[in-house]
Parts: sequence; structure tokens; C-alpha cells
Amino acid sequence: LEVTERIASDGEVLTPLDEVQVLQSLKIAFQDGFRSVAVAFMHGYKFHDHELRVGQLARQVGFDQVSLSHQASPLVKLVSRGDTAVVDAYLSPLLRRYVKQVQQALGDENKLMFMQSNGGLTDAKLFQGKDAILSGPAGGVVGMTKTANQIGYDKLIGFDMGGTSTDVCHFAGDYERSFETEVAGVRMRAPMMNIHTVAAGGGSILGFRGGPRKRRCEPRSSQLPAGRTINGNRLQRLARQTSTRSISQCFWPRWGRTAGC
Repeated sequence: LEVTERIASDGEVLTPLDEVQVLQSLKIAFQDGFRSVAVAFMHGYKFHDHELRVGQLARQVGFDQVSLSHQASPLVKLVSRGDTAVVDAYLSPLLRRYVKQVQQALGDENKLMFMQSNGGLTDAKLFQGKDAILSGPAGGVVGMTKTANQIGYDKLIGFDMGGTSTDVCHFAGDYERSFETEVAGVRMRAPMMNIHTVAAGGGSILGFRGGPRKRRCEPRSSQLPAGRTINGNRLQRLARQTSTRSISQCFWPRWGRTAGC
């Protein structure tokens, strides 16, 4: 939604915020079923008044999640700052529900903390969507370095194959982080471990794209429970049929002698 307002780069209010227009637009969006809103203005990273006021109006209307760009990413560059706020507005409600379920299961007497994309831990109440994008792989990096340090290694290359992606990282004594990352085509301006997705994961489906001779393994998951025989047999048989690179002897200890044949 476009909003009538403008604050100059020096803080001068060129166009006052049209609160009537904002309130009307927010009410229409709320009636259409939206419950999360992201707010990003040109110079909002430095001059917050208009973003804060729109946030107040959004909460007044009833929005459950309000993500302001100067809080999600207090830096210049409107587009990436706005993208970060949108991601935060999209993911934070889902995270809150998950955090609530985990906290209820553990009990209030236990302190609950979550891994962030930057490799650090944060209290469950402070865990936000923008900091959860690579929280899983970031935990893998931290676990890799701590484990390797116990046996005397401090220069490492990490290889983390999950269900839908294979991620690699590099460690040479210090954690490597990036502050502007593109994830699934969306620009994010939040500190993250420097992790690169280089291939599909172990649960991905091997198939054909662009002709019968062009094999491709993508992040399209089999969506089957881990450890099921059907998962191993079907996927390995498909790999065997579409490629001669699979060696059936490598699979039988886990899924039976006929896997991959």
C-alpha cells in the first residue's frame, strides 16, 4: 500500500503523514484477511516518526504482527530494508506459535533459547523471523567448530546435507558472517553466517528437466518420513534407473539388498 508522506534526508517533513488515508487502507487490508504488516519509508532508517505512527495505527486496527523497517534493519537502502521487514512480518507470527508450543511443553520454569542465523542464541521472547532464515545451518556451523576444536582442528570446511539442500561453510579461526544476503530471491539485511547452498539435499527427487538426457536433482522433497523403507527404496531405485552412478552395494546395509536395484 502506498502512503502519502515524505521526510527528507535531513529530517525535514516535506509531506505530512496522511493518517486518514493510512487508517482507511489498513482497515481494508484487515477486512481482506491480512494480519501482518511491514512498514518501510524512504528515510525511515534514520527518522522513525512516520513508521512508528503507522505501526501504532496498524495495531489499533488489530494487526497481530507489525514489522517496522528501522527496527528490522536500521540501515540505508530502502529495497533491501523493506524486503527484510516483509520477511520478518511473514515469519514472526509462525515462529511465535511454534515458540509458544515449545515453551508450554517445557514449562515456564525452564529457560528457552533459540539459535539465530548469526550463530548466537537469543531468548525465546526475542526470537524474530528475520533472524531465523538460516538458524538451522548456523547451528551446524557452531556445532562443527566446537566439535572440531575438541580434537585440535581449527581450519574447517563444513558440508551439511539436509532434507532439501546441501550447505557448505568455511572456518579458519573465526566465524564468517555476511550482512546482506539473498535468500530464495529475497534480499535480506540481517547478520547471518556465511553459508552457501551448493546442491539439493538427501530427500530431494531426481528427475528430468529439459529433455530425457538432462538429469536434475532439485530441492523438491519426497516429503516422506525419515527412515521409512519406501523412502530409501523408491528414491534410490529412481536414482539407479535415471543414472548409472548409484552403487547398490552402498545402500543395502540401511535399506536392504534390493535398494537401488
